[in-house]
Amino acid sequence: MDRRIKASRTQEKRLAKKIRGTTTPGSGNGWAVKNDVRNARWSVECKTTAASRFTVTHEALVNAETNALLDMRDMAFAIEMRGRTWVVISEETFLRLMEHEEDA
Repeated sequence: MDRRIKASRTQEKRLAKKIRGTTTPGSGNGWAVKNDVRNARWSVECKTTAASRFTVTHEALVNAETNALLDMRDMAFAIEMRGRTWVVISEETFLRLMEHEEDA
């Protein structure tokens, strides 16, 4: 198995376990459910790289968001670089999370 594919699958399995979710079989090539990991609330597109940089495009974010909305979930975009994962969410989602924090 290609090293990049193995790293990607490892990332997806690790994240799915952390968020008590599941990986999406065939997420990159299927037509039904996209994005790589999901739970009851989140649909997460996962990317991994051995490089020190990763380019996030508007198109990638909009595609991930569209796929999450079609699945009636919030979108997150997880990028693993050099052993650490960064998660990108929209400002609207961030502000909604902040509101819930203030209510608690």
